[in-house]
Amino acid sequence: MLLIRTLLPALFLLGVAACGSSPAPTATPIPPTPTPQPAAPTATPTEAAAPMVESVPSIITVGIDPAFEPFVFTQEGRLAGFDVDLLNAMAAEAEFEVAYVVSSFDEIFDGLQQGRYDAAISAITVTDARRALVDFTAPYFESGKAPVSFYNPGQGIATRTDNMAITGPESLIEGVRVGVKRGTTGAEYAEENIGAELVVFAESEPALDALAAGELDAVIVDISVIVGYIRNNPEAGIRITGGPVTEEAYAIAVSKDKPAVLALLDTALVKVKESGAYDQIYNRWFGAP
Repeated sequence: MLLIRTLLPALFLLGVAACGSSPAPTATPIPPTPTPQPAAPTATPTEAAAPMVESVPSIITVGIDPAFEPFVFTQEGRLAGFDVDLLNAMAAEAEFEVAYVVSSFDEIFDGLQQGRYDAAISAITVTDARRALVDFTAPYFESGKAPVSFYNPGQGIATRTDNMAITGPESLIEGVRVGVKRGTTGAEYAEENIGAELVVFAESEPALDALAAGELDAVIVDISVIVGYIRNNPEAGIRITGGPVTEEAYAIAVSKDKPAVLALLDTALVKVKESGAYDQIYNRWFGAP
């Protein structure tokens, strides 16, 4: 019994030694679990930013220069002419109202860019330079449309009936004084194509008055304006010489910030043509006498 009791501690110590001699198992590292991040909020259809949509106005503010008879002029203190009748008919067809703002022609494009009005009409010729500033509707009056040639859009040369020396643009040379209206395609044409001295006027009528008085040799302005002046002043001794010096198309100018107005006016123009209202207005102003 004594022997067994003596051997037991020895065997226990031997077992402990044997266990201590075995290499301890190496723990395999476990990567840390990433902390879940909150998902980015997803915009629901109701939360998504809605695109800005320009509303169609019920009243369109229109700049107008009443110095282009028979397209735009004043009659007994009221606006009259083909352009006025046409735009009023368009308003009736498309159910909007027009608020006219009388302005000089050279201020029209500034007014559109600065937001003083939505659109403008005054026998405005479509040009690439103007397209950079404003938008245009489809043309409503083009060369070759009118049954009488002098109602075609375009610039003409007015001179006195007793002046036989001026027969066309080639006669407008150095030493000749030519009146033009500021901001018009007539003024632009004269600056680029003739060598005569140019005298710039704010309006066409004073230029034609100066021509009748012998202060100018010629005036370049819209043919219809010259015809209107001759009809109203038969004693002035003014005539048109040569043919049109430009071929043009008239359209309604619209602010580039007003695409809904542009679409509305284009739609209204189609409606007046389909309804026959355009033809009635056209014949009223340009039909056979």
